[in-house]
Amino acid sequence: MESDNSDIHYLAINYFEGSISKDEERILFEFVNKNHKNLILFRNWEREWIAGHKPQENVLLLWERLKYRVNMQSGTENKKRIWHRIAAVAAVFLIIFFSVNIYSMFTKKSQEASLVFETHCAERSRVTLPDGTVVWLNAATTLTCPADYNKKTRTVILSGEAYFEVKKKEDIPFIVYAKDCPLLVKGTKFNVTAYPEEQVLTAALLEGLLQFGDDACGLMMHPDDVVIYDLSLNVKSVYSTYAEQFISWTEGRIEYDSITFDELFRRLSRQYDVDIIFTSEQKTAKALNVSLNNGETITDVLNALSLIIPMTIEQDGRTLTITL
Repeated sequence: MESDNSDIHYLAINYFEGSISKDEERILFEFVNKNHKNLILFRNWEREWIAGHKPQENVLLLWERLKYRVNMQSGTENKKRIWHRIAAVAAVFLIIFFSVNIYSMFTKKSQEASLVFETHCAERSRVTLPDGTVVWLNAATTLTCPADYNKKTRTVILSGEAYFEVKKKEDIPFIVYAKDCPLLVKGTKFNVTAYPEEQVLTAALLEGLLQFGDDACGLMMHPDDVVIYDLSLNVKSVYSTYAEQFISWTEGRIEYDSITFDELFRRLSRQYDVDIIFTSEQKTAKALNVSLNNGETITDVLNALSLIIPMTIEQDGRTLTITL
């Protein structure tokens, strides 16, 4: 550790112990945000603090059971910080760099508490579950891990959209419940879209195998398979495509070979945290081929679309009215 950084190191220790003031925290993260070298130094201090921290055995076991990390990407500033603690262990780590908020949160309401991961509109997050499975959460998404996770089964409940890279454990199956439909993982990488306001459940498989539905009538998916389940009609359809496009959102992009206006505007609403009112006097079932970057503003995106498809756009604060 360089002597020039001794004051910053002192602030970092206070931060890890939960005793830092707001002004000190601001100074600390101005240092962390300055460059990647400072971030690495901060991570090293974090590891040293964890190694030197010796909680009681029962708390340590709880720590291991509930440990997870969330990398929060926010499109808006001054988000409300949520602080969670484990019993007597007041350990909360917050790292902010390149407009990415990384939260390490430890929660214990009881020995049997569930883990709940949540993002709001205009946010994305990356979480590591207790078994090592990595999950990316898109905007307006909730992922729940019941208290018995990683015992006989690894069951999670999804509302929204998530990309999973599942840690292989043949003796402990991994199951995603989305809209009460079970998806039994027999591979590693897949994306699931199941927003509560939509009557459609979509799964796209990148690697491995995925069983869509229960054992009695489940569909076995292979890489690049996409299953669309229309709950209103109780109809499942399967097709093959380039499945990587379904996880473009993890890199801040919207990229689809084929997407309808309705679905595109729903995604833009969640991604930019705006309300889009869409009306059309013509048929809009036709699908679009789009490739949008998260660096573009919602105004940039809509103006670009208007060059291809004639439309009028009216904006009133966070509400946009689009007419074809």
